[in-house]
Amino acid sequence: MRFIHLVLAVLAALILGACDPRPAAPTAAAPAGGDLLAKVRAAGVMRVGVKADAPPFGMRRGGTLVGFDIDLAHAIAARLGIAKVELVPVNSDERSDRLVAGEVDCVIASMTITRYRERRVDFSIPYFQDGAAFLVKADSPIQSYMELAGRAVGCVKGSSSSYYLTQVAPDAKRELVPGFNDLRAALDAGTVEAVMSDRLLLIGLMQQADAKDRYRIAGANVTVEPYGIAVPQNQSAWRNAINHALCELWEGGEWRQIADTWFGPGTPYEGQADFALPVYPR
Repeated sequence: MRFIHLVLAVLAALILGACDPRPAAPTAAAPAGGDLLAKVRAAGVMRVGVKADAPPFGMRRGGTLVGFDIDLAHAIAARLGIAKVELVPVNSDERSDRLVAGEVDCVIASMTITRYRERRVDFSIPYFQDGAAFLVKADSPIQSYMELAGRAVGCVKGSSSSYYLTQVAPDAKRELVPGFNDLRAALDAGTVEAVMSDRLLLIGLMQQADAKDRYRIAGANVTVEPYGIAVPQNQSAWRNAINHALCELWEGGEWRQIADTWFGPGTPYEGQADFALPVYPR
């Protein structure tokens, strides 16, 4: 698996190039009021932006938000001695905006660390890694990204896939939708012939479908997607506290326990959590 990850990393580097050609993002203002870590601890509440439509990372089950990211948020809060976690549903397009506006203290929402996003927010060390792929109907002739020229491909607005598609398949017709459930709806309606997102999120869409054999993933992953916890810029104490909590969760085995709950034996994602958290020395 290490060799596969290396190959994927090289592929991603070739695809994305050395520079990010997108226009500069608006400059993020530093959060008012000083030390966010001290504020959160004093309040006893950690406000976390999470997904509500992206299994297995964040979803609603019986009216309750559950998922890998939600469990990780609670574990981090416990490590930091914060009594309460307030979960705030966010979509891909608004995650950074709500963090910069001070509506949440951090975002744990299957958010890929990119240079473009770091113009507005800071990130923790990676806590998970996936890769983008393409979902098609089972009877589609599409076998890989190389066959997408001239075809309509759906992406979630604000997702990393919405940008990467223009690099991987520049001649595809990009169709942006608001959320992950809209990807499947567009595929079912025939308004797109494929959808692009992270592989585990695509598997999640397949699991939610009424007939799971209606879809398949076409080809291998075409990018590497390291997920990080987004925090406001210029809050190094808060970011470091989260990083240290992540390291301790890995060292204590709690990260693996949470991962096994969502990606372990007996789950639709078995074998997909082949990731080593980059723990640094104490």
